[in-house]
Amino acid sequence: IENGQITYSQDEGIIRVTTLDEHVYEYDAHALTGGQVSDFYTPFVQPIVLLLALLIIRYIFHIVFLFIQRMTTAYITTNVVRDARKDAVKALQNMPMSYFEYEPAGKIANRIFTDVNGMINLFSTLMNLVFNAFLSVIFAYIGMFYLDATLALFTFILFPLIYIWLKVFVRNLNEIALKVSESASMITAQLNEIINGINILQIFNYQEATEKEFEVNSNIFRKEQLKEQRLHLTLGWNLIRLLGFLVTAFIIAYFGIQSLTIGSFVLTAGTIYAYNDYLSRLMEPVSVLFREFGNLQLALVRTDRIFTIIDAEQEDDSFEKIERFKGQIEFKNISFGYIKESPVLKDVSLNIEAGQMVGIVGHTGSGKSTMMNLLLRFYDLKPTDSGQIFVDGIDINTYSKRTYRYHIGMILQDPMIYEGTIASNVKFGQEVSDEKVEEVLREIGGGPLIDKLPQGIHQPLLRGGSNLSVGEKQLISFARAVIHDPAILIMDEATANIDTETETLIQKALNKVKKGRTTIVIAHRLSTIKHANKIVVLDNGYKVEEGTHDELLELNQQYAHIYKSQMHVKLETEHLV
Repeated sequence: IENGQITYSQDEGIIRVTTLDEHVYEYDAHALTGGQVSDFYTPFVQPIVLLLALLIIRYIFHIVFLFIQRMTTAYITTNVVRDARKDAVKALQNMPMSYFEYEPAGKIANRIFTDVNGMINLFSTLMNLVFNAFLSVIFAYIGMFYLDATLALFTFILFPLIYIWLKVFVRNLNEIALKVSESASMITAQLNEIINGINILQIFNYQEATEKEFEVNSNIFRKEQLKEQRLHLTLGWNLIRLLGFLVTAFIIAYFGIQSLTIGSFVLTAGTIYAYNDYLSRLMEPVSVLFREFGNLQLALVRTDRIFTIIDAEQEDDSFEKIERFKGQIEFKNISFGYIKESPVLKDVSLNIEAGQMVGIVGHTGSGKSTMMNLLLRFYDLKPTDSGQIFVDGIDINTYSKRTYRYHIGMILQDPMIYEGTIASNVKFGQEVSDEKVEEVLREIGGGPLIDKLPQGIHQPLLRGGSNLSVGEKQLISFARAVIHDPAILIMDEATANIDTETETLIQKALNKVKKGRTTIVIAHRLSTIKHANKIVVLDNGYKVEEGTHDELLELNQQYAHIYKSQMHVKLETEHLV
């Protein structure tokens, strides 16, 4: 039919076409009925319906498969992460104390909370890469060998080249990813310090200096991230695109210079396009690998960092129930240093009879806390150290640390109060009744604390016990020690930061707590240990004095000078009041 204006006369059964040059053409035409139109399309309806049904079924299967795949992946990864965090926390509790001296708390927390997520990214990325790459390679090679087996074999040359390329890329990326992760951890650690010490920063107007220090760490993190981007742009994504262009050019050149017949069909542009498409599908996993390798490598580094905690050297966690210690302690010729050739204790010997209360006195750095660290086995004597520590005549290294510590308790200068209730903080894992908890608290002078709180021993406590006074927190620590009933109790400067009234209360609590056990008190206020069975004075790592309060006053040396100095300050304070 010519081009022009078309009109149809149903009465005449004619189609008229008027062209631009005004020529008129007529054609016989009859309008089809609805039934005739339906009959015309009927042969095509069934295939179309079948095709639509297949498409719907395909999409349903795709949705179901995708749902199953992602839910399975999510289930596996979340469980793996949960177990990894659990294993990390378990490992952390068995780490030697020296580990915590060199690793900031924020950095450790970042590893357990953030780095463990790298396992999720690692698993998800590997699942997608392996599954998609496998299917892409299989189907691509089927099509490529069908079209041209020779060229398909040529493509295997790419694999060793890609391997070498990937190896260089990974080596460089691994170094950068490790630095990125480390610098991120340092930022977290510094943030932890800033938040925990915000009151000190504000009081001393240290904000500007803190911001500068934080900026240094932030800049290190920024520079490492930029290095990672440069690496991707030079050895990663851009080279993949270049390789894709070269592959396309090679295919066109290969087919263009030959006269090929494939399956009795003359080679067409569509065949070239199909082969190029297959090869592109083959290259797609490589492209995805390089595109995702930054995340993959970071995930590997993070996974490795969490396993440095899980697989780190840990203390013996075995436990066996042993009889309660009688409490006799002997330090025999102890020389110890945290660092080689820098001794903190020097040939210290001390015998403590079971049931005695012993005070340890000395200036800062004299070795008081180090003695207790050795007794508690927070540190063990190294081959470069010398001496032995005995409890009831048995070397303390005979037991595993968990077994040994079962009969030892400790009260710190800054008592640790956990989020929960007074009862949960006192019980601390012990199976005792609420009535027993309240009884113990009242016996050591905690009655006023219980009575003033609306919910008594079930009063909720904030983390760190911020809604309690220092004295109240110490009373909870004392009650915890009584409930635990250790054979040996160590008090580390427990009365250092309290007022006189609270000191009197704590002194009464101490008199209750020390009954039936050996008690060692590292004393800042000498009034706390006046009635001790024995007082030991340390100076620069040496034991310089030993005796009762009266004996040491009569000796009139270091202990006497410290005591008289404290009494003089006390008298002046009372006079001012």
